[in-house]
Amino acid sequence: AVENTMPITLPYRRTFRQFKDGQYFEGARSQYVVHPMFARSPEHYVRAFLLIQKDLQELLDYIEPADKNIECYSYRIHALLMRVCVEVEANCKAILQENGYVKSTEMNMSDYKKIDITHHLSSYQVKIPLWSGKKNLRSPFLEWKSGRSLPWYKAYNVTKHDRRLEFEMATFDHLMEAVCGLLVILSSQFGT
Repeated sequence: AVENTMPITLPYRRTFRQFKDGQYFEGARSQYVVHPMFARSPEHYVRAFLLIQKDLQELLDYIEPADKNIECYSYRIHALLMRVCVEVEANCKAILQENGYVKSTEMNMSDYKKIDITHHLSSYQVKIPLWSGKKNLRSPFLEWKSGRSLPWYKAYNVTKHDRRLEFEMATFDHLMEAVCGLLVILSSQFGT
């Protein structure tokens, strides 16, 4: 198997693009996103996000979306953080595989980071509605611009491998960054 290569030939799969004139959606030009060859089972990934969104909305019945609550942590937050990050990995893997990326070992975040080149994840910002405080605007992949790792993904990894010692890392803040990260990945593939 060829390792660490990503030969992309047109069309670019799972890659939502702006047209030369600056438009994203205009008439029939944007129909490529719904073409069966654009992405394998996109509904599978979108449905998983919708379930996560539903569970996040339920969590917000108990935790107010506010700067004052970003450090709170719980088993519910931890469980949701695990699910969100699994979906982030699943989407990244799908993007890479459907564009011809082959690796003989298990993919990891250093592989997924390659997607920033094609999907510009580090340029996205997500505004969280009804947030109280300054953390309502999120850039979940911004650290990739300077070569750093993602704090929310690190929190996922350390709490996954040693919840007993690292449980306090599964914070509401990390969860919100991860959810915004998943939204960014989906948007970079499918638009709205």
